[in-house]
Amino acid sequence: MEDKATKTEPRLIGIGGVGHRVGCTHFSIMMLNYLTGYRRRKAALLEWNPSEDLERVELICTGKSHGQKPYRVLEGDYYKAAGPTELAAAFRRNYEDILIDFGSLMETVSLEFLRCEKQFLIGSFSEWQEMEFREFVRKNKTGSFGWKYLAVFGSEETRREFKKRPGIFVERIPFSADAFSVTEEIGRFFEKLI
Repeated sequence: MEDKATKTEPRLIGIGGVGHRVGCTHFSIMMLNYLTGYRRRKAALLEWNPSEDLERVELICTGKSHGQKPYRVLEGDYYKAAGPTELAAAFRRNYEDILIDFGSLMETVSLEFLRCEKQFLIGSFSEWQEMEFREFVRKNKTGSFGWKYLAVFGSEETRREFKKRPGIFVERIPFSADAFSVTEEIGRFFEKLI
């Protein structure tokens, strides 16, 4: 019989994009591989958005696509096309960390994102995406206590401009061509971040 006193709730980590195609899923996979491969924690990634990116990840990494939830790549579990049912299933599997990839949060910041213990927002300083980033930050300034803003794309000059705004700091995500490979630099980055 399981001792309920020793069972702990998993840490919920919400990851959202400030715009479309800013690297939210890539970052989510990097974090999952850091937690499972580098930190040796039991963790899962839930795709809480309609992108179907994790369907493609499954096909590329396993050679097939089947209806199983979760499927496994390396040491991480992936729940494609997830929602409340998959989140409940993940809670029953006793993960230490449950990452939720919310995709773009431009239209609305979901209540599920706000319930997460840690909240990361991925944006871009690329010229064609930076205005979306600025607008999102301006619009959500009052509700963003504890949110961490991150970006991998765009100029360092634009990041420094953001830094001048009171209370807004955007951390640079180290470039990673392979989200499944955790380098020492990526490991140090996540160690500081979470």
